[in-house]
Amino acid sequence: MLSKDGIIARYILSFCFFFASGTEILTGWHATISGVLGCVELATALLKYSPLYELWAIIKNHYQQNKALE
Repeated sequence: MLSKDGIIARYILSFCFFFASGTEILTGWHATISGVLGCVELATALLKYSPLYELWAIIKNHYQQNKALE
């Protein structure tokens, strides 16, 4: 779960991505990537969930298990 500050930051970031592609500051492939990143950030803000936190927990758990085996 994201904190309230993390959710607000993702809303702002998604707005910036949509603004950059919508106002034609970015064009072509750059605008496409910006739109996709805007959708991803908006989805993570609405769901209050970030897969990066889960990935970090998996990596940390794997590291701790390997350290215990040594």
